[in-house]
Amino acid sequence: MFAPATASIFTRTLAAAGAAAVLFSASVQASPVKTVETANGRIVRSVEVPFVDLDLASAEGVAALEARLKVASQQVCGVTERVPLQQQMDHQACIADTMASSKRAIVTLVARAEAGDRFKAGERIAVGS
Repeated sequence: MFAPATASIFTRTLAAAGAAAVLFSASVQASPVKTVETANGRIVRSVEVPFVDLDLASAEGVAALEARLKVASQQVCGVTERVPLQQQMDHQACIADTMASSKRAIVTLVARAEAGDRFKAGERIAVGS
């Protein structure tokens, strides 16, 4: 009588735990956010994301890197909760810009991996705004 409801709760709990593990893993992998002010007064925030532990010639490796880069973009751009519309739009633009830059880096790294290029230990991608 209670089996379907229990199975559904178990499935949702297991899926949530898996998602949390992926996000935790990705956030642990990224370095702390660095903030620098340029000569013209612009504030630049960035995070370095490691990738040499991933097989970028495989779909799983690329997906793992994309997850890390998404978390890094959120770290760089911050979180918006109950802020004016303009700040929400700025946040979305920041996420879009950092992810577009990340996608270009992924294309380059995948091409290197498929060509058999060996990555240097400690090599990282910088995600910034």
